[in-house]
Amino acid sequence: LKPFWLKGIFPHHSSNRLASRSLTPAVMGQSECKGCSTSDATTDTVKVNVGVTLLAGEAGAAKTSPKHQAAEEQLQCREEEVKEKQLQKKHEEEEECRRQEAEEQQRLERERAEEQLRLEHVRAAEAQAREEQRLREEAEFAEREAAERVAGEEATRREEDGRKRAAEEQLRKQAQEKVDVFLKAKGFKTMSMPRTSCFTASYPLHVAVQENNAGLVSALLLSGADKKVKNSTGKTPLEAAEKLNKKGSHAAVMAALG
Repeated sequence: LKPFWLKGIFPHHSSNRLASRSLTPAVMGQSECKGCSTSDATTDTVKVNVGVTLLAGEAGAAKTSPKHQAAEEQLQCREEEVKEKQLQKKHEEEEECRRQEAEEQQRLERERAEEQLRLEHVRAAEAQAREEQRLREEAEFAEREAAERVAGEEATRREEDGRKRAAEEQLRKQAQEKVDVFLKAKGFKTMSMPRTSCFTASYPLHVAVQENNAGLVSALLLSGADKKVKNSTGKTPLEAAEKLNKKGSHAAVMAALG
């Protein structure tokens, strides 16, 4: 059978030969027929690339076949599966990245909280240490102040005692000088030895009482006179003063002997 595009162009008796001779260069990819030197409208033929046209037709027919469509659908399905897996993998990677970022954020927040807590503990410990140091310093200062106060009081007491002893020593010295003058004037050898006359005996303290001399009584006592000694009548200096006391006349002497 001749293709429709060859019908009416070649005579029936030479169509196969002419077609064979005319189509061979086209099949072989040549651009023009060799041996054609003149152009004749009645005898010129149309150059057709029969192989290319036939191959194109066969390719189009193959593309439209059910088997090819199934293969293309299967290929497209595989491509979609690959794309879906790639998208799923990308989604999982993004989810993993977000999870890691969240974990890192939580870790940083946890570390910040722990650091904040550690700093608070450090500040509290430092504050407690400062408070304890302040209390120790206050206690030490109080102890030093108390010791200094005690030392000052002791020094003052010793100073007062020294002044008191010095004053007493001065009084004893003055009293002794006064007693020495009195003993010599009254004829007494010592304060402890009585003076005797006409079977009577009297001591310097009794004589001072009789003279109602309170200052001399104090001087004698300060110099070591015994206020419990008794005269020849058996009376102590105080008893003699009480006997001589008239309306408080010997009150000062009695006070000195008391």
